[in-house]
Amino acid sequence: MSTNHRRSIASQFFAEEDSDASQANAKQISTADKVVELINETQLLPKDSQKIQNLKQVQELIVNKDPTLLDNFLDEVLQFQNDKSADVRRFVVGFIEEACKKDNELLVTVVMHLNMILSDPAQNVAVLKRVILCNAQLYRVAIKWVLKSKIVREEKEAMWQNFKDMKSKIKAMIDSENDGVRTHAIKFMEMLIVTSSPKTADSEVPKKKIDDISLDKIPEDHPILKYRHIKADAINGMDLLLKLMATPSITSVNLIACMGVVTSICKQRPMFMKDVIEGLEALHANLPPTLAKSQVSSVRKNLKLHLMSILRHPSSETFHARVITLLQDLGASDHEIFKAVPRSENLKRSRGDENNHQTNKKAKILDDDEGMDEEATTSVPVKPPSSVKAISKQTPLDLLTEEIKPLLDSSENVANIVLISMVTLPESMPAHFQAMYTPIAAAGTDSQVQHLARMMATQFIPAGIKPKKEIVNTEADDLGIMPTPRGIPVLGGSSGSAGDNFRQPSQFAAPKGVKRIKQFKLADVTKPISTSLEDKMMTMALQRIIDSGKNLKGPALQARNKMIVLLTTQFGGPLINVLQEYVLSDLRANIDLAFSWLYQEYAKYRGYMLILGDDSSSLERYDTLLCRILASLLVRDDQRDGVFARLGLESPIITPNALKIIKRFCEHENHFFVGMKTLRDIILNRPASMERYLDNMLELTWNEKIEVRSQATQYVKRFYEKADMRQHIEHFATTSLQHLTGTKPPPSMVITLSAPEKRVEANKTWTEDTAKICLNLYLALLPINHKLIHELATVYVAASAVIKRIVLRSLETPVRGMGMSSPELLTLLETSPKGAETLITRMLHILTDKVPPSQDLVKRVRDLYQKRVPDVRFLIPVLIGLEKSEVMAALPKLIKLNPNVVKEVFHRLLMSHQEGGLGQSPLTPAELLVALHNVDMTKCDMKSVIKATSLCFSQKNIYTQEVLAVVMQQLMEQTPIPTLLMRTVIQSLSMYPRLIGFVMNILQRLIVKQVWRYPKVWEGFIKCCERTKPQSFQVLLQLPPSQLTVMFETSPDLRLPLLEHVKSFTPHQQAHIPKTIMTVLETDAVAAKIKREQEAIEQKRREKEEEERKKKVAEEKARQQRLLQEKIERERRMKEEEAKAKKRKEQEEKQLNEIKAKLQLDKEKKEKDEMIRKTKEAELKAEEERLKKEKEEKRKKLELDKKAKDQKERETKEKEQKETEPKEKQHIKKEIETNLEIKEKEQKSLKLKEVKKEDNTDEIEQEREAKERKEKDAKAREIKEKEQKEKEAKLKEQKEKAAKLKEKEAKLKEQKEKEAKLKEQKEKEAKIKETKEKEHKEMEAKELKEKEAKVKEMKEKEQKEKAAKLKEQKEKDATLKEEEKAAKLKEQKEKDAKLKEEEKAAKLKEQKEKDAKLKEEKEKAAKLKEEKEKAAKLKEEKEKAAKLKEEKENKLKEQKEKEANEKLLKMKEANAKAQQEEENKKKNDLDITEPVEVNVQNSKEISTVETNEIMPEEKSKELERKRKLEDDNQETVNQEKKTKIEEKISDTHEEGNSSQENSNETLNEDCKVVVDSTNSPVAKKQPKKKTAPAASRRQTRSSQRTAKTD
Repeated sequence: MSTNHRRSIASQFFAEEDSDASQANAKQISTADKVVELINETQLLPKDSQKIQNLKQVQELIVNKDPTLLDNFLDEVLQFQNDKSADVRRFVVGFIEEACKKDNELLVTVVMHLNMILSDPAQNVAVLKRVILCNAQLYRVAIKWVLKSKIVREEKEAMWQNFKDMKSKIKAMIDSENDGVRTHAIKFMEMLIVTSSPKTADSEVPKKKIDDISLDKIPEDHPILKYRHIKADAINGMDLLLKLMATPSITSVNLIACMGVVTSICKQRPMFMKDVIEGLEALHANLPPTLAKSQVSSVRKNLKLHLMSILRHPSSETFHARVITLLQDLGASDHEIFKAVPRSENLKRSRGDENNHQTNKKAKILDDDEGMDEEATTSVPVKPPSSVKAISKQTPLDLLTEEIKPLLDSSENVANIVLISMVTLPESMPAHFQAMYTPIAAAGTDSQVQHLARMMATQFIPAGIKPKKEIVNTEADDLGIMPTPRGIPVLGGSSGSAGDNFRQPSQFAAPKGVKRIKQFKLADVTKPISTSLEDKMMTMALQRIIDSGKNLKGPALQARNKMIVLLTTQFGGPLINVLQEYVLSDLRANIDLAFSWLYQEYAKYRGYMLILGDDSSSLERYDTLLCRILASLLVRDDQRDGVFARLGLESPIITPNALKIIKRFCEHENHFFVGMKTLRDIILNRPASMERYLDNMLELTWNEKIEVRSQATQYVKRFYEKADMRQHIEHFATTSLQHLTGTKPPPSMVITLSAPEKRVEANKTWTEDTAKICLNLYLALLPINHKLIHELATVYVAASAVIKRIVLRSLETPVRGMGMSSPELLTLLETSPKGAETLITRMLHILTDKVPPSQDLVKRVRDLYQKRVPDVRFLIPVLIGLEKSEVMAALPKLIKLNPNVVKEVFHRLLMSHQEGGLGQSPLTPAELLVALHNVDMTKCDMKSVIKATSLCFSQKNIYTQEVLAVVMQQLMEQTPIPTLLMRTVIQSLSMYPRLIGFVMNILQRLIVKQVWRYPKVWEGFIKCCERTKPQSFQVLLQLPPSQLTVMFETSPDLRLPLLEHVKSFTPHQQAHIPKTIMTVLETDAVAAKIKREQEAIEQKRREKEEEERKKKVAEEKARQQRLLQEKIERERRMKEEEAKAKKRKEQEEKQLNEIKAKLQLDKEKKEKDEMIRKTKEAELKAEEERLKKEKEEKRKKLELDKKAKDQKERETKEKEQKETEPKEKQHIKKEIETNLEIKEKEQKSLKLKEVKKEDNTDEIEQEREAKERKEKDAKAREIKEKEQKEKEAKLKEQKEKAAKLKEKEAKLKEQKEKEAKLKEQKEKEAKIKETKEKEHKEMEAKELKEKEAKVKEMKEKEQKEKAAKLKEQKEKDATLKEEEKAAKLKEQKEKDAKLKEEEKAAKLKEQKEKDAKLKEEKEKAAKLKEEKEKAAKLKEEKEKAAKLKEEKENKLKEQKEKEANEKLLKMKEANAKAQQEEENKKKNDLDITEPVEVNVQNSKEISTVETNEIMPEEKSKELERKRKLEDDNQETVNQEKKTKIEEKISDTHEEGNSSQENSNETLNEDCKVVVDSTNSPVAKKQPKKKTAPAASRRQTRSSQRTAKTD
C-alpha cells in the first residue's frame, strides 16, 4: 500500500506540509468520511490532548463547516461523555453548547445528558463547572426557542422540565463543599434572576445582552413557560443570594463574587435596589469572622467599588443618603463621592443654592421631620424617579432604627455605650482593627447618627430584638408632658428615684418653744426603716464601694476586696446578686475578688467566721457561687486566659454540682480540651477525692463524641501507669467489657446518649456505636497490660454475633501494639477457649500482615492445629514459617475454602518470591502448581483445583514462560498423567504463544505414553491439536488408526485439513504414511457414526413400542379393576349415608319434642310472673300516693319556715345597712326628709287656706289627707326599693370576692400539696436508685469473684486434660502415620486399577452410543418413507369410500322419499271426509304462503306439525314408531363407519406429521358424511299437501338437496 493510504483521513485533510505529489494523488474525500475517520481515530488514541484536538476538528467540520451533519454525528460525539478523562468530558459539554446554539432543536435530545452529568455525585468538579456555565447559556436559548415555536409538543415540555430540574440542582450547589462550584452557581443565579425579571426604563443592560430575553417578553398565558413561576424564581433567587451574603461562614472568594453579582443585578433590574443596599449595609456591619486580615481589606475595597457603581445609577437617587454614609465609613473622600454622583444631580445642587434658597429650606425642614438629614456637602433634595415606586410599608429594620435614633441623640446614652464597650476592649489595638479602621469625616452629623442607628438595628434583629411600637399616653399629651423614651440601660443608673421613699424635710420640723435641752437620742429623731428600703440602701452602698475602687492597686485594692467580700458574706441578700454581676462582667480582671469571695464563703461554711443572726452555715451559697462562675465561663468562647483551670485547681473545694459543670466543659465541642486538662490536674493535685474525680474521667470514656472519648482514653492510659489508680481503672474497663455479654446496653450508658432515637434503639439492642464505647477503654489498655487479652477472649465467646463482628473490626491497633512476641498472646494460643477461633485467626492475620511470623508463634499455631482445633484457617497467617511437607498436606483443605481466602493463601505463598516480600516461602511457584495438579481428588473437588490453578495463572509476573515450561516438564515425567495436564498446557500456550514448539514435543511424548487410556487427558489432547493446527498435523499422523478415527469422530473439522496437508507431501513422503491411516483420512467417520447411531435409534424405538403396548394393556386392566372398586365403594357410601340420614331424623324429632316441652314451661312461668308483677305495681302505686301526701305537708311547713326566716333576715339586713351606710347617704337622706317635711307643711297650709276660703266640709279634708299619705308611702317605698337593690348588689360582689379568695386558697393548697408530693417522690426515687446501685455493685462484685474462681478451676482442669490428651495423641499419631502410609499405597494401587477399568468402560459406552445414534437415524429415514407411502394410499382409499357413500346415500334418500309420499297420500284420502272443513281452511292458508326453502335443522319440527294436523292420533303413533326404527338402523350404520375410521386412525397414529395431517382431513370428511346422514331422514319425512302444485314440490326437493350439501 502507498504512504497516503497508511495515513489517516484527518491527517491527509489537515496536514499543511504535504507534498504537491501526494496532494495530486490523494482522492477527494467528503466531510462525512473525514468525520467518521476522526471519530474512529479518537477512540483509539491514548493521550487526552490528542483526543481533544481530533474532537475540535470534528466540531469545526460539523458545527461551522457543514451544520447539516450535526444530526448524524451527534450521538457519536456524545459517546465521549463516558470517557475516563475529565478534559474530554468538559470538551463534550462545550460541544453541546455550540451545537445547541447552532441548531436549537437539538435541545430536546441533549438536555437529558446535561441533567445526568449534574445528578452524578462522583462527577469531576471541572466538568460540573463547565455544565453550570453551559446551562447559563442554554437556559436563555431554550426560552427564546420555546417562545418562537407556536406548536406545543410533549418533547418541549419534557425539555423544559429537564431545565427546571437542572435549575433546582444548581441552586442546591450554592451549599457545595467546593468554592469554585459555589461561585459558578452564584453566576448562574445572576443569569436566572435577570432573565426572570422584567426590564424597566432605567435598566442598565450591557451591549452584548441588548437583545437578551426577559420576563416582559414572555406572555402571561404561555402553556409551557409559566409567568408566575418564572417571576417567583427571580424573587426566591434574590433572597437566596442575600442570605448567602449574610452567612458568617462564607469564604472571601464567594463573598466577592456574590457582591459583584448582586450589584450587577440591581443595576440591570432596579426593582431590587432597596434589597441590595440593605444587604450591603448588613454586610458592612457584620463582616464574617472567619476572614483573614488581607481578605477583610479586599472585601472592603470591593464593597466600596460596588457602592460607587450603584451611586452612579440613576435609580439609586432615593438611596443616596444611605450609600454616601456607607462610603464615608469605608474611607471614601468627598471628592470621590462627588465624582460618582450623576452630573444632573450636581447641576441641581448648584441651581438650588443660587435660585431656590427658600425651597431648599422647606426641603430641609421636611427632611428634618422625616429624620433623613444629611451633611451640608452631600445633602441635596432629590426627587424620586418615575421608575421606582415609593414603598409605604416599613420593615422591622426601619422601625427599629426609628426607635434607636432618638436614644443616640442623648449624650448620656452614647457615653454609657462607650463605657460599657471599654470594659471588653483589649489592652492593645488589634492589627485586624487597625487595618479596617478608617476615620469618619461626617462624624456627629444627623446622617451619620441615622446610619449608626441603622447599623445597630441590623445587628439587633439577628439577635432576636424586635421593634416595639410606642404607646401614646393621651393623659400625658393633654397635660403637656412628653412620654419618656425607652433608652438603653445606663451604667450605674437606677430605675426609680430613691428619694421618693424618704420623708420630706418639712416632716422633721423642730418644736417651736424649747425651754430645756434634752439628751439627743437617735430613736426619738428617726423611725425604723422597712426591709426593702434597707436592702436598697445596702446595695447602693456596696455599688458605691465597687465604683470607687476601680483604679486602686496594691494593698488598698486588697483591703477594698476584703471589705466587699465581708459585707456580702455577712449580710447576703441582694448584695450577692450585685457582687456576682460585677465579678462576672469581667471575670479575668476580677478573678482575685472572686477567689477571696469563694474562700470567705468556705470559711463561713467551715465555721471559721462569726455568723450574725439566724444565718446558718451551709454549703449552698458556696456551691451556687462556684457553679455560677463556672457556668459563665462555659458560654465564653476564648479560654486562653486560664481562669477555668485556676478555678478548678485553686478553689477550696469542688462540689458535686461544680464537678458536673466541669464535666460539661469536657463534653463541649469547643472547650473539651481545656476541660479535660483541668480535670486531669484536679485528679493529680487533689488526692483526697481522687477516686471521685477519676470516675468522672472514666465516664467520659463512654461519651458518644469521638474527640471527647479519645482524649479521655489518652489521659486514662497515663493514669493507668500509676500504681494507686491502676486497679480502679482496670475494674471499670473490665465491667464495661462484660456489659457486652448482655442482650442490651446498661442504662447508665444509655443516659449518656444525646439523641432520643439512639436512646430508643439502645434500650432494645446493641448498636455499633454503643459496642465501640464499651470496648474503647479496654482495647486502649491492652498494649500496656497484655494479661487483659484472656478476659477479652472469654467475653468474645459469650457475646452475640453482632458484638463479635465489632470486636474483630477494632482489634488492629491494640494487637499490633502487643506484638507477636507477647508471652500472654502465646499462652492464649496454647489455652484458647472454645468459640474463640475467629478471634485468634484475626489476631494472627494482624500480626503477620506486614512482618514474617516468629518461630515461637509458628510452633504454637502448629500445636493448636495438630492437637486441639484441626481448622486449616489457623495455618494461613503462618504458612511462610511452615515446612514444605506441612504446606503440601494442608493444600487440599486450603483450596476448598472461600475464594477470597484462597487468594490470600496464594498471595502469602507467592509474594515472598517477589522483591520486598515478607519472607522465604517453603514452596517455589513451580512446586506449588505441580502440587495442585497432584492433589488427591478424594480429598478435594476438581472445581476448586481448577480455580486454584487459574489463580496461579493470573500472576503473570511470577509464572513466566520458563516457570511454566518447568511445570509441564515435571508433570510429563509422572507415571499416571495428571488429569489437568492438558488444561495447563492449553492455558500456558494461550498466555505465551512462543511455547508452541515445546507443546508439540509434549504431545509427541503423550502419544508414546498412550494418552487415549486417560479419557479426560485425551479430550484435552484433541482440543490442543485443534488449537495448534497446522503445527499439530505431524503429531496426528503418529497416532494409531483407531485413535485417529476416534479423534475425527469427536472433531471432524481436523480430517480435511489433515488430508490436504498429507496430499501436499511429495510421493516419497506419502509412501512413508501407512495405508490404514490413509483410509481413515479418506473415509468419512461422521457418516459411519451416523449410520451406527440410526441403527441404535431404530432398535430403541422398537423396544419402546413393545413396552408401550404392554403398558397400555396393563393400564386397561387396572382401569377396569378401579372402576369395579369405585362402584363397590359408591354403594357402600350410599348405604352409610342412608343410615346417617335416618339417625339425623330421629335426633331432630327428639330435639323438637324437647323444645316444645320447654316452650310450654316458659309460658307457664311467664303467666305467674305477670300476676306477681301486677300485685307489686298496685302496692307501689299506693305507697307513691302516701309519699306524695307526706311531701306536700313537708313542703308547706318548709315554706312557712322560710317566710319567717326571710322576714328575720330582712330586718337584720336593714339594720346592718343602716349601720354600714356611709355618712354621705345619711346626710342626703336627712336633707330629702327635711325637704319633704317642708313641702308637706307648705301643702298643708295651702290646703287649709283653701278649705277656709271655700268652707268645704271635713270629708273633703280627710280625702286630701288620705291622698297625701298615699303619695308619701309610695315615695318611701321607692326609696326603700332602691336601697335594697344597692344592698343586694353589694352583697353579691362581696360573695363573689369571697368565693374567688376561697378558690385561690384552694389552688395554693393543691400546689403546695403537689410540690410536697413531688419532693417526696424525688427523695424516694433517689433513695431507691442509691439502694439499687449499691445492690447492683455488690452483685457485680460477687459475680466477678465467682467467675474468677470458676475460670481458675476450669483452667486447672483444662491443663490437666490437655497433658493427658497430649500423651494419647502422640501415641496415636505414631500409629496413624504408619497406617496412613500403608493405606496410601493401597489406595494408589486401587486407583490405578479403577482408572484403567473406567477408561475401558467409557470407550465402550461411547462406541455403543454412537452405534445406537446411527441406527436411530436410519430407522427415522425408513419410517419417513413408509409414512409417506401409507399417506398416499390412505388418500386414495378415502376418496373411493367417499364416492361409494355418496351413491348409497342418494339411493336411500330417493327410496325413503317415495315411501313417505305414498303413505301420506293414503292417510289423507282416508281422513278427507272427516276433516273437510279443516282442509278448506288450510288450503286457503297454503295458497297464500307457498314454501320456497326449508332448513335442515328445523325440518323435523315442520314435518311433525303437519302430520299432527292431518292424521288422527292412532295413525300418527304408528308413523312415529316407524321413524324411530329407521333412525336406529341409520345410527348403527354410522357407528360401524366410525369404528372403521378409528381403526384406521390407530394404525396411522405413530406416522409422521404429513400422515397426521392427511388423517385429520379424512376424519373431518367422514364426520361430515355422518352428520349429513343423520340429518337426511328428517328432511325426507317432511310431508307435502295436495293443494301444493308440482312446481312447488320440485322447489322444496331442490332446496332440501342444497341444504344437505351445505
